[in-house]
Amino acid sequence: MKVIEPQDPIFCPAHRASDNQSISRSKRVIEKPAIKSIIESPNTSSRNGASINMIVLHSTAAATVEGTINWFMDPKSQVSAHYVVDKNGDIYQMVSDDRSAWHAKAINSRSIGIEHVATATDRLTDAQSAASAQLVRWLVATYGIPAANVLGHRFAPCNEGTTECPNHLFGDATEDAVAEWVNTNVAEVLGSKDFRSSRQSRGSRQDGTEPVASMALQLPDWARPSTWFARLRNDLSRIDQNVRPLPQSPAAELTALELMTIAIEDRRFFHHPGVDVLSFLREAIKMLRGRKHGGASTIDMQFVRTVTGYRAPTMKRKLYEAFLALVIQSRNKKIEILRSYLACAFFGSGLIGANAAAQRVFNKNADRLSMEEASFISAMLAYPRPLQGLPRWEQRARRRAAYAAAVFELRKGRLTGPYEIASLEPVIHFPTERTAQ
Repeated sequence: MKVIEPQDPIFCPAHRASDNQSISRSKRVIEKPAIKSIIESPNTSSRNGASINMIVLHSTAAATVEGTINWFMDPKSQVSAHYVVDKNGDIYQMVSDDRSAWHAKAINSRSIGIEHVATATDRLTDAQSAASAQLVRWLVATYGIPAANVLGHRFAPCNEGTTECPNHLFGDATEDAVAEWVNTNVAEVLGSKDFRSSRQSRGSRQDGTEPVASMALQLPDWARPSTWFARLRNDLSRIDQNVRPLPQSPAAELTALELMTIAIEDRRFFHHPGVDVLSFLREAIKMLRGRKHGGASTIDMQFVRTVTGYRAPTMKRKLYEAFLALVIQSRNKKIEILRSYLACAFFGSGLIGANAAAQRVFNKNADRLSMEEASFISAMLAYPRPLQGLPRWEQRARRRAAYAAAVFELRKGRLTGPYEIASLEPVIHFPTERTAQ
């Protein structure tokens, strides 16, 4: 896609007087929206003198703002954005405008990146749309960026075919859907040139006539093999970035938390290739009989879901999740997948990763938990810690923790796989009537 160069006097001395007056009026009217917090990401570099002439809109593929911020704060992720807009409209700044964030490959040095907290199927909330629109208007007015240069990630130069972002953030996963949002919230408000008109003018012939439509079959984006492979590459890359390799020495041992997680979440973890066919058949029979059933997700599948952010309750998503779980078996060891999942799993409000949960609840690292403590932390995977209603939540979590302890006692020999068990304290029983199935 061709990018229109800005006409702002800051970057282009040979500007028209009318353009200068229009931009000046915009700068007087548009104010920068409130920033809830400034959190400096280490993933940034110099712009090397490049002028800002583009805004790239993203969706995080993460369900929480905490997960997004933690991801951008991790130097290993090699990813960042200038701004993150939460679903409630809060805006976080992670890279200053005068520096380059790492969000859109070759155009990082001349663009501003805005991430929106949303999974692959989420649309902008009303509060999120309003906050983002105000931020984009301010950036357009401040840096003289043409409205036609406000683009979705997958439609930005050098990024076509490499990602699905921003997915369905603006409704349909199309360039027109992004253009419609920009027209309504930016171009018309600022009196800028219509985004759609700019795109149409770039597609017209020099003699003024409309280009002749191709007679070849035009497949929709979702049906193109290139789209499938781009999405697969993007998802596998994101998974690889979240995998924690095993140290060469000493020999790996299973901690109390890892054992309890296997006991409560996936007791055949070391005996299946990422998809537990027996569990799937069991839950399918329950569903056919009209009984309460689960999703038969393995720890491998939960890790894939956590990293990719795909949570749509559809069979298509479930099958794709299972496929990715099978693929990562050939790329990583089982214990690496388990530890990587615990490092990025959601344990409650503001609690991303087992260490954060263990520190909040027991004031110690996850690898130092006793069996009783570990069973409670593993129960938080099913019952994340809420902001309110703590007594009721703790009661539920303790019942599930007791179930994990009972499963461990009954099946200890089949839970460990090829690994030794680290030094563990005796299992402490919780007062409950629930027993392992």
